[in-house]
Amino acid sequence: MRLMKKMLYTVMAAMTLFAVAACGGGSGSSGDSTQNSGTNDSTQSSGGSLSGVVIDGYWQGAEVFMDFNGNFEHDENEPLVTTDAYGQYRFENLDNDSFGHPVVAKGTAGDTYDDGLGQYLADNITMVSLDNGSMRVVSPFTSLHWYYMNNDNMTFEEARNKVIEEFGLPSHQAIFEDFVEKSYDNTSYQNMVNTSMRMGEYMGYYFSSDNSTTNMRQEMMNGFTYMHQNVGWDNFTDDSFAPGMGMMRDSYPINGMPGMGMGN
Repeated sequence: MRLMKKMLYTVMAAMTLFAVAACGGGSGSSGDSTQNSGTNDSTQSSGGSLSGVVIDGYWQGAEVFMDFNGNFEHDENEPLVTTDAYGQYRFENLDNDSFGHPVVAKGTAGDTYDDGLGQYLADNITMVSLDNGSMRVVSPFTSLHWYYMNNDNMTFEEARNKVIEEFGLPSHQAIFEDFVEKSYDNTSYQNMVNTSMRMGEYMGYYFSSDNSTTNMRQEMMNGFTYMHQNVGWDNFTDDSFAPGMGMMRDSYPINGMPGMGMGN
């Protein structure tokens, strides 16, 4: 039933966009990419709006905001919206300068529903996206893309290629696509969804366990460094770890790490 509703919602949205285009609407573009600012202007939205989707599975009830100062916390001057039942969000009345900034999504334990897991989040999870496309996907993969750009000083393209290589993703644009929607009839994308849910679950586990900092930006850096060095990206693609069952945290516990301890 949720799939049928999602498909109907998508068709209706497409019809609306067609009607707007017929009335003279359009989108501007620029061929340049700005390094380390998250811009990829070739598909930038126009008309002061930016829409997207938050994916681990689809997150319902997550807060999403434009992060103008890059601190991963919502500040008073930053636009804030909430995702719907299909993980979708939309910002309106944005000025041109807004599009070059990260989009941050915050899922709250007990309040944000993960449609992929069929349950509310067990831990608070923060994710980020630097892609400046007409539909801005926010997911564990886009968060890792951000990490490579900011921690390893990679360019936008280098970071994208690194994520694709690490996880064997099915297409060049996979991390910036609605890979949940593509997974309904594609095994490669279904594997990507399962990997995403394992990553999201462990990110929440790490964030709840890391008492070394209260700076969310630094915690994101710490988390991906830890996951890479102490868990290994290949284990997040291992189908023997069923998402949502706590199997990865049981196999790779964080207790005992210097400066860290369980927060819940």
